[in-house]
This record gives sequence, structure tokens and C-alpha cells, in this order.
Amino acid sequence: MTAFFSNLFANEPDDDGDIRFDTELTVTNDTDQPIYQIHYKIWLSDPEGATFELTESYEDVFLSPGDGYTISSYGRANERYLHGSSILVRGIGYLARRDFRLLGEVPIPGPGESARLKTSLDLGWSAGPLVVLVSRSVTDEEGDIRLEYKALIENTSTQFLKVVTIKGQLIDAAGVEIQNDETEQEVPPETAVFYSSNFYGSKAGELDGAKAIFSLKALIPVATFDANETTEATLMGCTFSLA
Repeated sequence: MTAFFSNLFANEPDDDGDIRFDTELTVTNDTDQPIYQIHYKIWLSDPEGATFELTESYEDVFLSPGDGYTISSYGRANERYLHGSSILVRGIGYLARRDFRLLGEVPIPGPGESARLKTSLDLGWSAGPLVVLVSRSVTDEEGDIRLEYKALIENTSTQFLKVVTIKGQLIDAAGVEIQNDETEQEVPPETAVFYSSNFYGSKAGELDGAKAIFSLKALIPVATFDANETTEATLMGCTFSLA
């Protein structure tokens, strides 16, 4: 995977000795599939390997095969952390594809009852039946109703899944969304994770003829990158072209 630091800017220390570092890391999608997220860590170290700043984040993107994207990141460190004549900047991370499945819809059950949405997954990391349980409370003293949904997502692969999201949409009889809810979790390899969330505050009249629609989205790492560059620590207040 092609990745390189295109720029590093380090300003002069302020009155407290703090220095702001701005970096630009350019990543290219060398895979044969679209990419929807870039997850990255960028850190700064001295020549002896002591790390004094680290940034971890992600960018939601769309990259066709061959497309590039530049990540802009910044951090702060005090000048007392610096030792030696150079600074090493390194960035690692992964590019993730998107798996999406519309799981289906289920009518809203009556007060004190439950319903089940039965479907199946045909994903590389999970295959087989999936059941979403939807239950409805009785109306409380304020006239509100609580709708809960629960599901078990199994990862049968050896891959760690950083983000797997179940989205529920509560739709009234006219087809208008009343509310929605998204629950995301990490799903380790060869295990199962339990999802449990709810819609709350709907009135009984809103739920006449209503339904819940559920979908699943997963971001699956497909490629990793590792980039590093070294610049002089003494040249503060300059922009360094590192490409």
C-alpha cells in the first residue's frame, strides 16, 4: 500500500515551550475495491526512539482503486521532550472496505409482546441465520413506549472487525421515519457480540401500523500501510517537504 508524508510543519516554541506539529500523510488505494474508511496512527519520536506525541483517528472517505487521499493531522509537544538533532514521524494504519446488508423489516408488536426478524448473512466473516428480537413495553404513566431490539452478531473469521454497526429505523404507517438508532461495536475474531438498544418516547398512536427496518454495516480492513520520515529538529518554523 502506497503511503508517504508529504509535509511536516513545526512552529517555533511558544512562551511555555510548546511546539505544534502539523503533518500531511498521503495514502493511495492500491487495492481492487472501493475504500470507505482510513484508520491511522501518527507519532513523533526522537533519534533514540522515545515517542513524545501520538495521534489516532480515522477518516470516512470514498476511494476508488488508484485514488489517493491526504490526511492532515496535528499534535503538540514541549521542547523539553526533544533530544538530538532529528525528529522521526511515522504513520501506520489500514484501509477498510464496507460490507452492507439490509436485514429486513418487522411489524411493531403489541404492548407487552415481542416479534422476530429472521434473516441470514452471506458475508465472508459471518454466514448463517440472524434473528433480531424486537419487544414493546406497556405504555408508561407519561404515555411513552419503549421498544427494544437485540441481536447476536458472530464473527467466524480470524479477522478483528473494528466497527460493526446495526441500524434500526422506526417507520410509521405513512412511511415516515419516527426515529432511528445506531449501535456499533468491535467484534473480535472467532467470537460473538451481543447488541442491545432501544427506541424510546414513541406514543401509542404513532405505532399503529408502524414497522422497524434493520440494516448491518461493517468496515473490514483490507490493506495496511506504514510510512516514516526524518527531519531536522533544529529547523522549527519551517515547512518541510518530505515527499
